[in-house]
Amino acid sequence: MKLKRLLFGLLLLLGISSGAKADTYFPYPLIPDSIGIFQKRCDYLARHFWDFCDLKKAFSAKAKMAQEFNVYISILKNANPDSAIASVVRFNKQLEKQPADQLFMAECAENLLYGDTAEMWIDELYLPFAHAVASNKRIDKAAKARFAHQEKILKNSLARFPAPSLPYTTREGTAGNLDNDSADVVVVFFNDPDCDDCNLAKLRLDADISTTQLISEGKLKVVSISLTEPTQEWKEAVASYPSTWTVGANPDADMTIDLRAGTPEFYILDRNHNIRFKHLTIDQVLDVARQLKKR
Repeated sequence: MKLKRLLFGLLLLLGISSGAKADTYFPYPLIPDSIGIFQKRCDYLARHFWDFCDLKKAFSAKAKMAQEFNVYISILKNANPDSAIASVVRFNKQLEKQPADQLFMAECAENLLYGDTAEMWIDELYLPFAHAVASNKRIDKAAKARFAHQEKILKNSLARFPAPSLPYTTREGTAGNLDNDSADVVVVFFNDPDCDDCNLAKLRLDADISTTQLISEGKLKVVSISLTEPTQEWKEAVASYPSTWTVGANPDADMTIDLRAGTPEFYILDRNHNIRFKHLTIDQVLDVARQLKKR
């Protein structure tokens, strides 16, 4: 596969068609010589990658289609995001009446863009694959349930978009909701009191001078949400959490917001309640606090 990636790079640079000269399942489109900018060449390939592939017959060799799909995704990663997403929407539209094949492509996309095997999570690019499967009435409900859940979670968790409504029970026993937690910067700390890494992250965040000062100045708010039931045992476990933090519990938070990275997990919201960052480590959160303090 590494050789194919190198070949792909050369093809982009040289602008030649690989159909008869490279080990590809179907001919690739020829990029016009007039397109010289790398990203625009990727945009062109994103629009035309499947032009010479007979999609009604191609899935008789699924392993080969999976290989070509890897190349397709590598192109999309380098294309303009709008061009990439438009390409995925068109591709899935073509497969709408081929539910088994559309499902297979979504599974390949899941492995490359969303799941544990992905080199990098690219939610905006994966979302239209999940949506296509979830909305296709020709696909069995059980087969598409996972994708429907992923679509819901990702729509709630996209960077630059509003954070979802997320209820929790505070350590005082009252009802709270992330909707009502506001500040210039809101650090949402998802955790499990029985998780050693979570406890270490809590200690480091509590001890951080920049974070403490920003909280005192009213510029930053920490909301800690434990993925557990708000039992008496939990209340005792979080009794040592700073009094300046909002501390709550919601055992089903991962059914609303993207927590596939596990705990500890940090989100950062801006003053408009939009998600600025997600899947942050404690080191990254502390660095954000230091940068904010310098302003």
